[in-house]
Amino acid sequence: MNEIFISYSRQDTSTVRALTTALSQKGVSVWVDRSDIQAGDAYDTQIEEAIAQTSVVIVLWSEHSIKSHWVRAEAGYALAKRKLLPISIDQCQPPLQFTQIQTIDFRCWEGGCEDEAFERLLAALAKRLGRQFSVSPSVAAEAIPPAAAGIATLPKAADYNWITRIFFTGMVAVGLRFPEQIIENEFQDYFCTRMYGIAQFAMLLTFIAYVVYGVSDLASEAAIGSTRFRYMVACPLLLLFYFGSYREFAKRHAQLYISIFAVALGICLYITVQLLGMETPFRIESGNGTMNFMLVLGILALLPLSVVSTVLIGTVIVGLHVLIMIETQVPIATSWLNYLHVISMWTIACCIAFWREYQQRRSFAAELT
Repeated sequence: MNEIFISYSRQDTSTVRALTTALSQKGVSVWVDRSDIQAGDAYDTQIEEAIAQTSVVIVLWSEHSIKSHWVRAEAGYALAKRKLLPISIDQCQPPLQFTQIQTIDFRCWEGGCEDEAFERLLAALAKRLGRQFSVSPSVAAEAIPPAAAGIATLPKAADYNWITRIFFTGMVAVGLRFPEQIIENEFQDYFCTRMYGIAQFAMLLTFIAYVVYGVSDLASEAAIGSTRFRYMVACPLLLLFYFGSYREFAKRHAQLYISIFAVALGICLYITVQLLGMETPFRIESGNGTMNFMLVLGILALLPLSVVSTVLIGTVIVGLHVLIMIETQVPIATSWLNYLHVISMWTIACCIAFWREYQQRRSFAAELT
C-alpha cells in the first residue's frame, strides 16, 4: 500500500517526477501512475479505490491541472475523504470549492529536499502519516494540521428515497449520469462549456423567427391583439433571454436558464396561436396551430438541454397543444393526425437530446483517461 497519491496534470510531469524523487528519498511511498486505470470501468470506482489505498492525496494545482476534469474529480473525492493536501506550483488560483483550503506554496521549489516549501510538506505529511521527518522547528510549528482538509468538506449525499435511487440507478445504466456526484458536477461544467454557444444561437434564432412570422401574419390579415402581444410582450421577452444569457448567473445555472426560456417560448406560442385563431382566418383545426408547436419542438431539439429536461419541457409543450385543440373543440376523429405529428416531433427532440448528451458524456469520459 502506498502512502501518497499524487494528482496532477500531464503537463506538470517534470515537477511530479522531482517531487516523487524527493519524497522517495525520505522513505515515503508514492503512487502517481494512472496506467492501472482501465478504460470502460466506472471512473468514480477507480478514484475511490486509488484514494482508498493511500493515506494522503497531494494535488498539484497549476494552470493546467485546474482545467483537468480528472484532477478536479480526484481532489473533490479526496476532500470528501479528508485526505486532501494541496500544493500550488504556479500563480494560478485553485478552483472555487478549494479556495478556502490551506495550500502549500511550491512556486519557488527547485527540487531539493532542504527547501523550505518541501520541509513544510514533510511537516504536514508527518502529522497525517504519524511519522517523523527531519524539518526545522519553525516549519514544524506551522505545519498544516490534519483537520485542515476538512475546512471546506463536501456535503454528504442526501438520503434519497427509493424512487430517487431507482431513477439515478437507471440513469447511470443508460449512460446519462455518472455514479459519483463529483464527476457528474464536473461533466455539467464540461457540457455547459461546449454547448452553451448553441443555446445562445437557438435563442437568437427563435427571436428572429418570431419576428419574421409576425410580419407574415400582418401581411395576410390585420390582427391587433396578437400583434400587440407578439411585439410588445413576446419578442422583448425572448430578446431579454438572449442578452441575459451572457450574464454569469445564466452560465452558472445554464440548464435552469435554458429550461425557463423553453417553457416561456411554449407559453408565448400558446397565447399567440390562441389570439390568431380568434382574430384572423388562421385555422387551428386545419393544422396551422400544430405546425407552430412542431416548430417550437424543433427549437427544443436544438437547445442543449439534458434528456430529462427535454422530456419534461416537451411534455409541457405537447400539453399546451392538446389544450388549445380542446379549446377549439376540434374532434379527435378529425384531428388525431395533428396529435401524431406533435408527439412524433417531441419523440425526435428527445432522441436528439439523448444522442447529444450520450456523446458528450463519452467524450468527457475519454478525456478522463
